[in-house]
Amino acid sequence: MKHLVLALLVAAPPLAAQPAQGWALLTGASISETLVDTADGPTYRLDKTFPPDLVAAADSFEIQGHLVPMEARAQLDRFTLVPDPANCPFCGNSGYGPSLQVHMKRALPDLPEGTLLVLKGRLELNRGPDTFEMYRLVDAQRIAPE
Repeated sequence: MKHLVLALLVAAPPLAAQPAQGWALLTGASISETLVDTADGPTYRLDKTFPPDLVAAADSFEIQGHLVPMEARAQLDRFTLVPDPANCPFCGNSGYGPSLQVHMKRALPDLPEGTLLVLKGRLELNRGPDTFEMYRLVDAQRIAPE
């Protein structure tokens, strides 16, 4: 019996390891600007590169992060998720880390800013050449803590 429990502990990755992989995959995406001459004058095209592992994980993407509400509402159906609340894009710091726009399948009740969430949803990769938005999590569901 002890061997079975040990085997299960070794075989099943801890919950914290899965979300860390999510942020690592997201930060592997890159964007570059290319100057393009058009009839209206020069403009920029944004070229985006997504690692194969990120593309493969996009249909069922799990990530852990801290809630940053976009607006004060009783039900949260759209918000930003960040890996570290000290580096949120709206907190007035000179720089910030990665962030992920989230669209919930079912709204969450109002939660305090910084609440730790584990979410699962479909990661939409935005390949559009005219926006810096790289990705967003849609049809997201809270899987922990319940």
